[in-house]
Amino acid sequence: MPGRSRTAIPVAAATVFTLALAACGQDADNEAEVAGSDAPDASDGGTGAVEAEDWTGKTVTLEQPAERVVCLDGTCIDALAELGVEPVASLQIDQVQHPYFFGPDAATQALDGTFFEPSIEGIVAAEPDLVVGSAAVHGELQDALGDIPFFGVELSDDGDAEDNLQRLAVLTDRQDEAETAVERYRSTLADYQPGARATSVLSMYGGATNDIGIDALDSGIGRLLARYTDYPWPAAQEGESGFLEIGLEDIVAVDPEHIFVLDFAFDPDAPALVEQLEDEPIWGTLQAVRNGTVHVVDNAWWGTTSGTRGEQLYLDVVMPTVYPDEFPEPLGIAAP
Repeated sequence: MPGRSRTAIPVAAATVFTLALAACGQDADNEAEVAGSDAPDASDGGTGAVEAEDWTGKTVTLEQPAERVVCLDGTCIDALAELGVEPVASLQIDQVQHPYFFGPDAATQALDGTFFEPSIEGIVAAEPDLVVGSAAVHGELQDALGDIPFFGVELSDDGDAEDNLQRLAVLTDRQDEAETAVERYRSTLADYQPGARATSVLSMYGGATNDIGIDALDSGIGRLLARYTDYPWPAAQEGESGFLEIGLEDIVAVDPEHIFVLDFAFDPDAPALVEQLEDEPIWGTLQAVRNGTVHVVDNAWWGTTSGTRGEQLYLDVVMPTVYPDEFPEPLGIAAP
């Protein structure tokens, strides 16, 4: 199963990639200026109506920049952390309180319900100026939210993370913070030097051995890792959002050198996913298992976000782990 082809010259690739990001950023800046043309300049500290187009094509208009935001997904938390706007309520409270985002002292309230069925009563009780969530999953909540504005997110291409951040910066009047975050994001991605590397990598997930999958080539993590590592995995089927159910036999057929495992830990009384996998004889045939290069990732944020902060963190974990001679320490958000 071949991965996406990439140039074999990392420095040249980094240059091209940085220019491409800059072009995307300029386009996003232009969109943000148009979308927020009625808004005051953030540096003036003024207030007024702001508007931006969400990822369904709907224009979201606010009478004033949003100060109270409810996050229904991790990409929202990611963007707000970049902008310095603590959410008033969130489903993913562990991510909010993680040191890479708002830290353990965050005042964000935990929202009841599940990712697929968040508590409408809890959202309304938080008195938000804006609710941000997955367009595909949470878009149907708009009627139940009444007059509360909803911004739907659906990131599927390179450059979307930066574009999304800039749109939310308009709605929160945090363009200066967005500019600083984008500069760091571009710098981190360029410093990791996109290009072909020999060592094969897999990002997989699950809660039990009979329910595992991988971040496919067209997932946010898959697209990112394919630009920096050897990521020899297929794309998912249309409508699967980049997540691909797969059997251990398929993983063994590729036999990746490093495996990053996200354990959903749905059942707190069940053994850890890696412990369950160790009971499967076929798991032990993998070179990553034999060589001790299976890495359990932090389920507070891994896989929850496709934002600018998350992309840096994925690389901060993977690149120093897989290529320690090239990257002795993280270069982005997790940099010492």
